[in-house]
Amino acid sequence: MNQKRVGVVLSYAQILTTILVNLIYTPIMLRLVGASEYGVYSLSSSVIGYLALLYAGMTSTYLRYSSIYQKKGDQESVARLNGLFIVLFSALGCCALILGLFLAANLQPVLGNGLTAHEYELARILFIIMAINMALLMPKTVFSTLIISQERFIFIKSLDVLHALLIPVLTLPVLYFGYGSIGMSCVVLLLTGVGLAASMWYCLRKMNCSFCFRNLPFSLLTGMFSFSIFILLQGIMDQFNWHLGKVLLSNFADSTAIAVYSIGVQIDMLFISFGVAFSGVVVPKIYQLVRENASQELSELWLRVGRYQFYVVYFIWLGFLLFGKPFIVLWAGENYQDAYIVALLLMLPLPIHLCQILAIEVLRAYNRHRLWTLVHLAGSIIGFLICIPLTKEYGILGVSVGTCINMCILLNLYDNWCFAKYARLDIFFFFRGFIRLLPAALLCALVGTVINELVSIKAWLDLLIVAVAYALAYIVIMYLTGLNEHEKLLVKKIILRSKAEM
Repeated sequence: MNQKRVGVVLSYAQILTTILVNLIYTPIMLRLVGASEYGVYSLSSSVIGYLALLYAGMTSTYLRYSSIYQKKGDQESVARLNGLFIVLFSALGCCALILGLFLAANLQPVLGNGLTAHEYELARILFIIMAINMALLMPKTVFSTLIISQERFIFIKSLDVLHALLIPVLTLPVLYFGYGSIGMSCVVLLLTGVGLAASMWYCLRKMNCSFCFRNLPFSLLTGMFSFSIFILLQGIMDQFNWHLGKVLLSNFADSTAIAVYSIGVQIDMLFISFGVAFSGVVVPKIYQLVRENASQELSELWLRVGRYQFYVVYFIWLGFLLFGKPFIVLWAGENYQDAYIVALLLMLPLPIHLCQILAIEVLRAYNRHRLWTLVHLAGSIIGFLICIPLTKEYGILGVSVGTCINMCILLNLYDNWCFAKYARLDIFFFFRGFIRLLPAALLCALVGTVINELVSIKAWLDLLIVAVAYALAYIVIMYLTGLNEHEKLLVKKIILRSKAEM
């Protein structure tokens, strides 16, 4: 069984499962919890999420060192590396727990003055539960990375799909009996513990991974941290771009505004997950090509994967642009319709970036991501500072516009210069491969607009009819005018293989 091919299928299955689950689960959850409590929950989750920065970049670091040892056939060094990562991530888990408890005891300076006394108390309890969850996530990351390094994508992606399914199955009864956001957090904690146990069992029993805790190579830590520190800074940058808006709104608005903004961010996160689903399975291949100094092969892989991602990314982006507002009204309710503007503004800079996302991993593989990271971090901090007066004056719209402009400059202008100069990727080769998609993209936009004008979306049935018509038109147009001969042949092979397996 092809682990990569099935891994890609399961990645998209996970995303589709998450979307379908959210379509049913989120509106029910919002009504059971309420906008105010959901805003507090989302804010708490975002702040605690900063603790994940403690291990940012370490997974890429493991893949880098592990690939070197595997190439040499040095299994003893791999075992010591595994032991080192277990010790390191366990220590980081303890640090995350201590920091989380400290934040729980000092909420006011962190969350600002926009919450009520009851909301502060709720946030305190959520912080404690989420800190424990983060402490368990640290060692779980080690075992997940081991599984990925051996390209055992079927297990890890199946686990992700199961996690996406179990969240609503376990959470809705908890919410129905009145346990609110605290119950939601406890469910997430439970599933993290189960995921840790399952990943540990698979590594030890099915993969026979070796762990050596004698003579640990602590000397590697200096090199590891010098490699990962810039990925850490990238994590800080991502937090600035995606989550600090909630903190700003907690100071200049209220928990309801945070809830609306969070819905917009949630939609964007789902959009991003579609864009990166395929790329994850080719990361080991990137490190191999970098070791072989195969620049042309890297550019060809970059373009090939980028085109695959484009077909998915553009379909979602255009569909949301055309039909996103009535969808949010039907899904979340009239009170959340401003989430459409939030999601659209945050989504605007992303299509090109998501099609180029592999280039970031190429930078890391070459260990040339330092300047890129520093520029992004500086740009994100500047963008955040610009967002402060915009949020104070215009609320949700202000923080969304500020973030959008910042990401357009960083993701679409600076990145391409950096990919060409430091990742040794052929930018012109990449865009020549995409220019041929422009007529198909414009035709899809035209047909989608006509469909949107013909049907007035007032109910779920209207949206379903429009979505089916749009999807069919998109598939036909892209197949006839967008796909190259190699891609058409691949589609035919997949169809024939599916028929043969039925």
